[in-house]
Amino acid sequence: MPVREKTAIATGAGLAAVLLLITAVNGTAQTRRSVTLEVAETTGIRRNFYPINACVPVPTGALSGTDEVRLMRGDEEVAAQVAAASRWPDGSVQWLTVDFNASFGPEETQSYRLEYGPGVSARGEPGRGLSLVEETDAIQVGRVRFGKTAAPLVGSVTYRDEAIAPGRNGFVVEDAGGTAHAVGGDGTRFEIIRGGPLYVELRYSGEVALGDGVRLPFVVTVEMPNSKSWVKATAVVEDPDQRLRTLSFHSPLALGPHPWVWDFGTDRWTYGSLRNTEASVVLANEVEVAGTTGWRVDAGPKGQERPYETTGATRPVVAGWGHVQGETEIVAFAVDRFGSVPGTYRIALDGAGQASFEITPSTPTPEHRLTVYQHFVGTPVQIGAATSPPSMLQPLVVRVDPAQYAASGLEPVSGR
Repeated sequence: MPVREKTAIATGAGLAAVLLLITAVNGTAQTRRSVTLEVAETTGIRRNFYPINACVPVPTGALSGTDEVRLMRGDEEVAAQVAAASRWPDGSVQWLTVDFNASFGPEETQSYRLEYGPGVSARGEPGRGLSLVEETDAIQVGRVRFGKTAAPLVGSVTYRDEAIAPGRNGFVVEDAGGTAHAVGGDGTRFEIIRGGPLYVELRYSGEVALGDGVRLPFVVTVEMPNSKSWVKATAVVEDPDQRLRTLSFHSPLALGPHPWVWDFGTDRWTYGSLRNTEASVVLANEVEVAGTTGWRVDAGPKGQERPYETTGATRPVVAGWGHVQGETEIVAFAVDRFGSVPGTYRIALDGAGQASFEITPSTPTPEHRLTVYQHFVGTPVQIGAATSPPSMLQPLVVRVDPAQYAASGLEPVSGR
């Protein structure tokens, strides 16, 4: 065989070997993969088209973009919204958020399969959901309008009639001297973390300026699912020198002509009415360091409330939720982790429409955190609305296959 032919054959064989090696390497780095997600209803409440939020760790280099993902239940594709919460140094996805909706019976468990990698793509779009319209000083999310400074926070809620009135609106901290400071305002940074259509997350960050020049970092997060008419608002304020004593959330409500009916989720389902603009009702829950707790409800003209109902000798734990209802609008509300640590917890409603939710820790703390849900519902109340506060406080539990954490080298993180 001529030397030229031998050389050509050797060169071709070498090129084939190189190509085979490259293919093998690429196949190892980018392979179609799947991970099992177990979703469980653990509270004993039927959930209809309930929002589910999962955060899945992904090995480095395994997923370049969110267009290579789909969610399956058996052989059926499930409409899902996916986004990269963070990325590895090489640009590949590190944490993947997966938002979708599903219906569950009490204590039911469902299994889903998340597929990702080369050759994977969702066959359909998530469908119609929440639309975002961003303006200079506000953002419209579905029917809810938010300010971009967090103070005020919620500008409009028009599910039927307008449910937001003028008044104190957003998160407030109170320092040790009793001076109140708004969380937000000029200089606040606004970001869209998840832009829908199935789930929207907005983030505000900045610093609270105290009177003595001290500035405390804060983050306010607002979340809305497309399947429920609720708004979840969370504030975290860092206080390393423990200058603050209270964190509160305020919402001015417009509920039409009086009387307005209210109730709190006590073991007796405490209820009453606000008959005029001067009326007021306050639920206070005292949690002592030893773990004992006692609640009381005071009602009457604002500033002159008198005992209405108390825990009595049994001293049961009270749930931090309730409703206030006008002629055409109902607002269900819930405070996450109500009474979970020692301190004083207060929920106040008045006939002018001001709703306030407040946490005062019993001892100074380096971090203040408060999460409040508000569910805006029109009358007549739809079936299942009576359970909305407990269902908001007890989301469905998502468990990611532990092998996925091992493969990615990541550990479960609170909030993911």
